[in-house]
Amino acid sequence: MNRYLASSTCTALMRIGTRMASGFDKHFARLGVTQAQFRTLLAIRERGGVAGITPSALADHLLIERATASVLTSRMVAQGWIARKPGKNRRTFQLVLTAAGKRLLEKLIPRAVALANQTLSDISRHELRQMQASLQLVEARLRSAAPGQE
Repeated sequence: MNRYLASSTCTALMRIGTRMASGFDKHFARLGVTQAQFRTLLAIRERGGVAGITPSALADHLLIERATASVLTSRMVAQGWIARKPGKNRRTFQLVLTAAGKRLLEKLIPRAVALANQTLSDISRHELRQMQASLQLVEARLRSAAPGQE
């Protein structure tokens, strides 16, 4: 077994992630949406529902730093796609989709699914299921890592 198998696999995942993100950004540039914004809209819809999601929970879900989530969501608030609603106390708030954000997401989802299908079209359903299971293991490992060990 190649002693660098894990390292080369991680490097490949980083390359693929970068290429997929830039491909999405190019594909959706005319709509003015980045992959980071799309993932954020999806996360707010899926994780927040009607009640919304805290910025910290959003950052955790997206596996990004809280400061990055703050910059990203501030821009999306300014664009009218999400709103901040009061949280459990005066210092907290929840992020929720606005009507404009919901409409945008409904326009984007079919296009994102088509792009994903095109990107992975040569891979069998069985292989995709295996890949998804493996990626879920990697994600679980990243989520369970202690801060600073990621």
